[in-house]
Amino acid sequence: MFALFLWCAGCTGAGGGQGGGTAVADREARRLFSQGNDHYASGRYEDAARDYRQLLSEGVASEAVHYNLANALFKLNQLGPAILELEKAAALAPGDPDVQANLEFLRSLTSDRTTLSGARTTTFFLERLLAITTIDEDAVLFTALYLIVGLLVGLRIAASSFRLQRAAVWSIAAFSLPLALVGTGLGVKLYRQQTQIHAIVLQQRVDVLSGPGEDNTTLFTVHEGLKVRIETAQGSWSQVSLENGLSGWVPATVLGEF
Repeated sequence: MFALFLWCAGCTGAGGGQGGGTAVADREARRLFSQGNDHYASGRYEDAARDYRQLLSEGVASEAVHYNLANALFKLNQLGPAILELEKAAALAPGDPDVQANLEFLRSLTSDRTTLSGARTTTFFLERLLAITTIDEDAVLFTALYLIVGLLVGLRIAASSFRLQRAAVWSIAAFSLPLALVGTGLGVKLYRQQTQIHAIVLQQRVDVLSGPGEDNTTLFTVHEGLKVRIETAQGSWSQVSLENGLSGWVPATVLGEF
């Protein structure tokens, strides 16, 4: 709710010269959000989901709305759509503990365990390594290491003692490797953030095929709620990959992108 009110306050400040239209929209957004909460509290989950979806359709980009919609969908036994909404909430608020806790809980209810079994490829281990830290954590770490190396370079130039110069050189070498690794990881994550598309499987059971078409061989089966990465698209088919390295083709209609 706090996130929604921040959005409303921002709209009011930005639209001060546009008359009362923005204020009316703000009141309507608050009314819909409050109404959705009331419907949820009284067990009318379909009505609550409708209210939250109306807010999203009107451009209210708030993690609070996605979060509440996910809870309503979960009550309606729609696991895949609920996980999709939580993923959208997590994208807007990466550090929100409630969003992360609910997301981990819903993931534990899915049938697929791609991190525990499957193709233990080099890609799988690289993906797990990249997942250790977030983009924000990598940025902070990279900045700190960059400053340290810069100070050591300055020390190497300014030092008059040979022993101090040698110590600076060895220190530069020691910090340069982690700086390069963190910088590479940060670059990969930033590139993926701009180019990659993820999706959630929305149907209860989906066969993953060797090519874009029903006449291709079934490679394996995935289930509702699984997170996949969309690699490419061909017509009404999408090529997806799992975090364990497996990949194949599924109908685009069974996926919810985020």
